[in-house]
Amino acid sequence: MKPYTKALIALTLVTAVTYGVLVGVGATHLVLGEARLKPFDLRVLGYTASDAEAYLALIKPSQVTLYTGFLRKLDTVFPLLFGLWLGWCLWGLTRRMHPWSRIILLVVPASYTLMELCENALVADMVLGFQAPVDTTLVALASSYTISKFVTLFVAFGLLLAMMLLKIRPFGEGLDS
Repeated sequence: MKPYTKALIALTLVTAVTYGVLVGVGATHLVLGEARLKPFDLRVLGYTASDAEAYLALIKPSQVTLYTGFLRKLDTVFPLLFGLWLGWCLWGLTRRMHPWSRIILLVVPASYTLMELCENALVADMVLGFQAPVDTTLVALASSYTISKFVTLFVAFGLLLAMMLLKIRPFGEGLDS
């Protein structure tokens, strides 16, 4: 087995375990109320100020501590791991492409990672202010990063799928025909 494959397997396992713990703990402790309101960063279509008010009205101080403590740290590590995993997979699938094209394709996983990290910081600010009136500007900004995170994630998976399906000829082959 090649070193690239071994490293990808190890990265996949670490990323999957991190995600499993993140979602498992979050789903167990942060889905709130009878309506089963999801944490902000799991809402694919974003959220409004009234959605934020409803969620923050139900959250308890111990859940705020969990959300902004252990889970925040884990949710900082996960996007870095997942962005690296997406980039590593793209890099491996595009070996036959021009080097600059490969590098440009890495903008997508990097964008996902950036959107996720920014979203996490904004959501932490919202959750830490759970006892104060909801800042509608902060909610709108955080929600836009949540949506952007999912858009870049879907684009990344689409790109991975496209690279798997396309048969890319080796760089430089057939240029004079």
